[in-house]
Amino acid sequence: MSVPILQSIQTRLIAGIGLATSVLIALLGWYWSDLQEHELSQALSQREERMARLVARGFAGPVWNLDLGAIGTLLDAAMEDPELHSVELSAQGLSRGLGGEPLRRERSTPAVQPIRREVLVLHQLAANAPTEVVGKATLVFTSELVLQQVAQTRRFVAGLLAAVLAAVVVVSYILVHRFVKQPVSRLGAMASRVAAGELGVATAVHGHDEIGQLTEQFNQMSARLQSSREELRRSEKRYRSLFENATEGIFQVDARGRLLSLNHVFTRMLGLPDPAQLLARGARLRQLVRLEPAEYRRIVRALLRHRVLQQVSMHVTTLEGRSLWVELSVHLVSEAQDQALRIEGMLSDISRRRLAEQELTHHRDHLEDLVAARTRELNAARLRAETANQSKSRFLAAMSHEFRTPLNAILGFAQLLQMDASLDAAQHSKIELIRDSGEHLLSLISDLLDMASIEAGKVLLQPSMVDLRALLDVSCDGVRLRAEQKGLQFTLDAAAMLPPHVFVDGKRLRQVLLNLLSNAVKFTESGGLELQVRPLSNVTGVVQLRFEVKDSGIGIEPTQLDRLFKPFEQLGEGSDRAGGTGLGLSISQQLVALMGGQIKVKSVPGQGSVFSFDLELATV
Repeated sequence: MSVPILQSIQTRLIAGIGLATSVLIALLGWYWSDLQEHELSQALSQREERMARLVARGFAGPVWNLDLGAIGTLLDAAMEDPELHSVELSAQGLSRGLGGEPLRRERSTPAVQPIRREVLVLHQLAANAPTEVVGKATLVFTSELVLQQVAQTRRFVAGLLAAVLAAVVVVSYILVHRFVKQPVSRLGAMASRVAAGELGVATAVHGHDEIGQLTEQFNQMSARLQSSREELRRSEKRYRSLFENATEGIFQVDARGRLLSLNHVFTRMLGLPDPAQLLARGARLRQLVRLEPAEYRRIVRALLRHRVLQQVSMHVTTLEGRSLWVELSVHLVSEAQDQALRIEGMLSDISRRRLAEQELTHHRDHLEDLVAARTRELNAARLRAETANQSKSRFLAAMSHEFRTPLNAILGFAQLLQMDASLDAAQHSKIELIRDSGEHLLSLISDLLDMASIEAGKVLLQPSMVDLRALLDVSCDGVRLRAEQKGLQFTLDAAAMLPPHVFVDGKRLRQVLLNLLSNAVKFTESGGLELQVRPLSNVTGVVQLRFEVKDSGIGIEPTQLDRLFKPFEQLGEGSDRAGGTGLGLSISQQLVALMGGQIKVKSVPGQGSVFSFDLELATV
């Protein structure tokens, strides 16, 4: 079979090379002949043009003078050009030549692909005189010489193609026979020996071309096959050692349950005779142990459905009547389509582990009872704590009026005393101290009551139509004086595109802005602070606004940002911590959340902080 195949490869290679060469030479020859034909045609056109100009100039004088002799001589001279087939002159008063002959000359043979050209004969009496048409010459040229040269070129190309094709075929046959056929034949002989089982054989490598590399690869493949066969033998030996010395019982059965192989551990575990005896009599696995029929059918159905079972615990009884808990791992194997299914599996004795698991289950059940009792106690304690917290929140919310009424009275009397002109400066100073302390205490109580109201769920927003710019101005007026007293620059940057009126709980929004601005003044010693409000989007009926409070204060450490919005957390130190409850930011965050937003903070220690939140509000 190898010789015809090699001959076919050789034939196809030579035919392919010859075809490619023929096409290439044919294309080159066609291009060459076409180019030469084009050049010859251009040269013929140039000669025609020169002849036409010559005739036009030469015949002008004789025709004007009616010199028939000169005209005849010029006609004969023009016919000396082998490419001129005929020439005819027509002019007024000149219809016949000497002896009555027409003024025409023509060759006896017919013209090949004739080219006709008419030329006007012009005469000029003086240098400045106008030209005058005195006659017309008709020239007919033949393409016979051009076609002969083109045909000669094509014959040359055909001969060259035949010669080159013959040379290519001969050289290709010699090269393919030497560099392809012979090496492939050697490789075919080597492959036949390897197929016959003679692994490890090698053939000589001739050269370092592709065939040589292929030969080296064949040699390496043969060596690897030999190595793989040796490794397979060693692997089979190792598998046999593992099979016989494994700590689990290993078995193989066919689809009918007849034993194909089993190790000694399997027979010892079930109290069976030597494995060779069981295999010799064709024993079935179902006959070696007693298993509940329902359990057996369940395992068979699961194996057929999933084809593999892992660590299935079973209770079996040996032929000796001994009870065992075993763990079965089994899977189906199909080596080929024409072979029946084979079952392989492992069996482990887990009787001791089963006993330990039962004891562990008993302890776990007892532990679960303890955990359940402890959980009930913790739930009861949590309910009591929640009840107490709710009671505290309800108490503080209910006491709002009782706390604020006496403080408002104290502040009112303090204001009345401040308006009394009969008091001296020392008394006014003490009254001022009373008023400041009362306002501070009222602020603390208000924060505590707001937090209690929020925790009790009694804070409800009351949105109404609010003049946005007026609300911003009022919020800034509350802190502008304190900023100026500390020498800080305060800026309100409200975008020109802000809507004039929005629906919002103005009291709560003002409270949030005052908290953020007060903190900015409190923690800024130099520089300034800014409230910036700008629209992010504005569609019909709804606007999304961004509120930003920027300061150049002490900033916040990154490790403290998580504590920033927690109740009763104060991140400042020394004098910055005094005079507050740590509830302002927590209350502000919860109020903004009720409005549908979230306060975010960016801060760089020593450079300042930026607090911002976005609100989506209805517009008028």
